[in-house]
Amino acid sequence: MQRFIPVALLLMLAACGQGSGDGGAHDGGADSAADDTQQSGEPTPSSDAVVYQAALTVLQGVERDAAELCGAVAESYPPQCGGLPVSGWDWDAVAHEEAEGVRWGSYVVTGTFDGKSFVLTEDPVPTEEIDMADYPALQYEEPEIGDPAEDLSAEELQAIADEITAEFPRYVNGGWADDQNGVAVIDTFLVTPELEAFAAEHYPEDTVVFASMLKPVE
Repeated sequence: MQRFIPVALLLMLAACGQGSGDGGAHDGGADSAADDTQQSGEPTPSSDAVVYQAALTVLQGVERDAAELCGAVAESYPPQCGGLPVSGWDWDAVAHEEAEGVRWGSYVVTGTFDGKSFVLTEDPVPTEEIDMADYPALQYEEPEIGDPAEDLSAEELQAIADEITAEFPRYVNGGWADDQNGVAVIDTFLVTPELEAFAAEHYPEDTVVFASMLKPVE
């Protein structure tokens, strides 16, 4: 059985420049809201000028057509993971490891989100070549927790997390009930306007907290 490294730990490792840094797994399926919007010919809420950045593991398995930002990383060799596809990735242009047809590495990635994939706007930078202290915005921080408008049970909070994960499988990795603080914590690659709007419309105020790996570039 494969072992998977938790989200928070992976993010902290990436911030320290110690290799892979990410967490949460999903199958990369399309989220219905994004697909419906694109089929209508209108831009998705997340395909604006917002530029995101993070220190993450990027991996391409033998069965994959594109490189992906990693969700959970299995402690195997070669490693295994799945996540958000990356547009514009060129393995020949970056230092990386390779074994059994799998290619991977840890990088600072910068780009936008087009509703289906992460689109590079700058060349990726291997984390081993930089000092992560020069990227203070990428240091892991606990998500900010407010004062939930309603007192929900752990079962109700987990149901919220599960519903959001099912609604946005492309970039939400999972979620869990933080019973102590009375919130559902959502582990996601990025927080899009669409995701925020869905949470605001469907759940009590301050009930949903997002832990995002990709941070908007100020």
